[in-house]
Amino acid sequence: MATITLQLDGLHCGNCVKSVDKALRELPTVSDVKIDLATQMATIESEEQAKTLIDAIVDIGFEAKEV
Repeated sequence: MATITLQLDGLHCGNCVKSVDKALRELPTVSDVKIDLATQMATIESEEQAKTLIDAIVDIGFEAKEV
């Protein structure tokens, strides 16, 4: 498992955080997700490539980039 940190953009509330968390956890190799609304940072434990994680976030209307 690798730890991937992403800078998120567009999160405005707890529901935004829940949406991103759900989208990431639906990927088969994601084992843990931690999202900080204040800093808009996500730390993900996964075997997925960062691009796959970013694509999942973009698909639900938010933006992300690897830190």
